[in-house]
This record gives sequence, structure tokens and C-alpha cells, in this order.
Amino acid sequence: MALAHRWPDDGLQHSGFEVIQGTLANAEAYRDRLHGCDYVVHLAGNPRMGNGQSYALDNVEGTRALVDALAGSSTLKRFVFVSTIGAVDRAPQDDCSLALTEQSPPHPTSDYGRSKLAAERLVAESGFPFSIIRPAMVVGAEMRQDSHIAVIARAALAGRLLAKFRWPGRLSVVHVDDLVAALILAAESDQASGRTFFAAGGEMRLSDLFELAAPGQARVPLAPIAAVLRPLARWLPFAVKVLLYRALTADDGPLRELGWRPRTDWRDSVADVVARERTRLNPSVCPLGRTVVTGAASGLGRALAEALYDRGRSLLLIDRDAEGLARTLSSRRGVERVLCDLSDYEAVEALLQSDSWRREPIAELFSCAGVGLRGPVAALARDRQADLFRVNVVARLQLAQAAAQSMRQQQFGRIVLISSSSAFQALPFMAAYAASNAAVLLFGEALAAEIDSQGIEVLTVCPGGMHTNFQRTAGVRERAGERLSDPRDVAKVIIGALGTGKWVIFPSVRASAMALAARLLPRRVSVLLWRRLMAELR
Repeated sequence: MALAHRWPDDGLQHSGFEVIQGTLANAEAYRDRLHGCDYVVHLAGNPRMGNGQSYALDNVEGTRALVDALAGSSTLKRFVFVSTIGAVDRAPQDDCSLALTEQSPPHPTSDYGRSKLAAERLVAESGFPFSIIRPAMVVGAEMRQDSHIAVIARAALAGRLLAKFRWPGRLSVVHVDDLVAALILAAESDQASGRTFFAAGGEMRLSDLFELAAPGQARVPLAPIAAVLRPLARWLPFAVKVLLYRALTADDGPLRELGWRPRTDWRDSVADVVARERTRLNPSVCPLGRTVVTGAASGLGRALAEALYDRGRSLLLIDRDAEGLARTLSSRRGVERVLCDLSDYEAVEALLQSDSWRREPIAELFSCAGVGLRGPVAALARDRQADLFRVNVVARLQLAQAAAQSMRQQQFGRIVLISSSSAFQALPFMAAYAASNAAVLLFGEALAAEIDSQGIEVLTVCPGGMHTNFQRTAGVRERAGERLSDPRDVAKVIIGALGTGKWVIFPSVRASAMALAARLLPRRVSVLLWRRLMAELR
């Protein structure tokens, strides 16, 4: 049985788990299912930036609820609690010259560490046969992007000030697979019952991590300064101790005595994280997984597909235009094409369940497919206007949600939504089109805020007019001397904006000017001006 706060990916269910969605505080959702459990591994907790109250609620009260729900269990063989090295940290008088041991007095320096120490005590006083594991820095390709190792790797890759120094501080690092082995051993070994262990893994210097991420860079050595400051170590802030000494190292000898043997060297453990963060910052680096492009048969979608193929992407191209799709990157390897009418909700759902979509993790989604429709709302067919919203809004929602679910597990992904500069103002005679783009813009900004902390980048693009089939299919005439953008130029701007942290971009001066005018002009004046302009293009 697996209790998950958010509904997990299908892989957990396919592994044979009974999945329960809920929180530890809501014991009614899982109490009855605990009857007959032999082992409980308590991993749930709040490790993200928060305050003492939120940590206490999630980490302490959540543990209390689980312990209470297990009260009276006659089958429980082991309760394994995953704590943290931060539950111990360093006492003020500790000069950080030696690694932490199980005998080190706990002196957590963070609200998070204090909450985990309080939870440890609840478990130890529960009366259950328990084991407590205090992992050091846990690393792996799927670690959170805001975890310490990932943050340090990005600092080195981006050439930030922190990476200009050769810090002598050391960290204990354990690969997630080795931690799993430690938890299994703690659950099954009779000698582990009633004991607390560190799972430290290997030890690395911070300077080694910087060198691995950005080799060959000149860095100012700080070991002499660390030696001079050693007598004053007890008065230094804990963060400084981490940078200069062995503040976050631990001795896991007792766990090794039970037979635990970490198999992954720290370099291999960290290399996956460094590679992922390098890909996050540099869109020219090919990510692991597939890149999906909708509307790939023509226009901007085709231009993006060609540019991304040149950068080594494994592509899944989607369009309803069979002939145009066949011409895009024809006869090229590493390209899969799928015909799908994005105005058909069920067809999109079938695509998301297909082997083409699910065969590999989705690393990037470029949602380019869109349609326009010109004419008075009262005169246009309702089904055509509804189809416009299905393609421009509903299909994007379906695809973005499915892509985000795949990306969340990897803590990496890019979702690019193509809106329009028309998203900023109402357009008489293209009312549905402008409204759909406004919906895409607002959806994209909100989605970016929701999942940015999960390592998923969401970029909404608001281009102006481009030389594509759009004007012809939407029934819009080009004006004499109108300067429309080349889709290939827009594609370059989009790819160049990836990894910059931007949520919205305007690929041309024209698009920026239109958005600015929409903000400055009174709404009624703006709409009336556009009514006159759009009437001239009938």
C-alpha cells in the first residue's frame, strides 16, 4: 500500500501497489488499510522552504497521526522512519573536525531539522519496533531542483560568485538507490530494531562538485582561511561551517556493520544531477526524453521542429495535416509523426494513452497548433467557434497536464504554449480567436507559478503576425507593406528564451508594441480602434 499526497504517476500502480491519495492528518483515509501491515516506511514530510508552523504540522503532527493510526497493531514488525542529518547538525561547541555519529548531541539549526527531531522522538516513544534512518544529502537524477546539490550545481554552471571560490567544506552524499537499500535493511534486520543510524554514503568536497560542474575554472583557495578560523568555529554561523568544514558529514559505520554497502560513488551520484541542471540552463543540450511539437506540419510548429531536430532532439510531431506532416523532416531518423485532430477531445485523450506518447518520458512540449476564425460572432457557425476553443485552449490544457505529470517525476521539463499578441486586447471580428489566446496566456502564467518549484519551465509566447498559412486559413488579408515575422526567426527567439526563467516573451518589436498599447489605452478606445482596423481587413 502506498499513501501519496498527490496522485502519483501510473508507474506506482503498475508496480502492484494499492495507492491511496490523501494526507497523514486524514487518518480515516488509510487507518483501516493498516490492519495486517508488517512494515511501515514513513517517508512523507515537508522538506521545502517553510516556517516552523508548517513544518510542525506536516512533519510532527503528520507522524503523530500515523503513529496513532497504528496503535494496537499486532502485526507490525518494523516502523522505519526517514529523518535527516539536519535533525542533528552541530552543537555550538562542535568545531566540525569530525563526522557526526549516533552519539553526537542533536542541535538542529533549522525549523525543518527541529521538526524531524521531534518526529523521531514520537517514533521512539511509540512502543513500536522501530528503526530511524538519518540520510545525508540524498542525490539522484530525479532529486528536487531546489535541493542543495542541484542549487550548488546550477551556481557552478551559471558562473555565480559562490563558484568563484574553492570551498574546503565537505558533505556526505548518498545515492537514492543506496538509501533504499538501507531502508530495506533497517526493516528486515533484527539488529536494527530500536536503533538510529546515519546513511551517509560517500564524502565529497564542495570544491570537487564545482569542478565537476564547471571544470578548469580558476577559483580562489579558501583552505588557509578555514585553518585560521578553526579556533573560532564555534562562533561561526552554521552555513559558514558547512562551506569551510565537515559540518554535514556523518559516520555510517554502524549501518555498514549490519551489511549495508553503498554501490554508487559520489561522482556518479552527482553527475546525473549536474547533467540535468546543465540541460535546464542550456536549451542547446539535448534533454533525456522526447520533445513533442504540435502543429508541426507548417508555420511555427514546423520551424521549431526543424530547429529542435538540429539540436539533437528525439521528436514526436503531431498535426492533422497528413501531407504537411510527412514533409516535415521527411526521412529523418529519430522523428515520429502522429495524425491527430486536436479539436476532437477523445482523439487527444487516445493520443495521451498511446504508446507514441507513453513510450518515453516527455521532456519538452511545444504546443503550437492553433486556428483562427474571422467574422462577426453572430454570423459564424457555432461549431466552428467551439472547435477553435477546443484546439487553442482545451487541447493545450490536455497536453500540458499530461506532459507535466511525466515531467514532475524527472523534476525537469519544458512546456511552451504559443499564444498571440492578440491575447492582450479584444478583437472585433476575431473575438473567439483573441479570447482563446487570452485564455492561453493566463493559463500559461498560472501553470508556470504552480509548477516552477517542481523543475518544470512554462513559457508562454505571444508573437505578432508571421508568414504562415494562418492568414489564409483564418480569412485575414495581409496589408500592403505589412512586416510579418519569419517563423524560423521566431523559433530561434523561443529556443533562446528557454532556461532564462521567463514566463512570457514577445518575439518581435511589433508584438511588444501591441501588448504595450493594450495596457496604456483605455479598454473601450482600444477595442474601437481594433474594430476599425479589423473591418478594413474584411
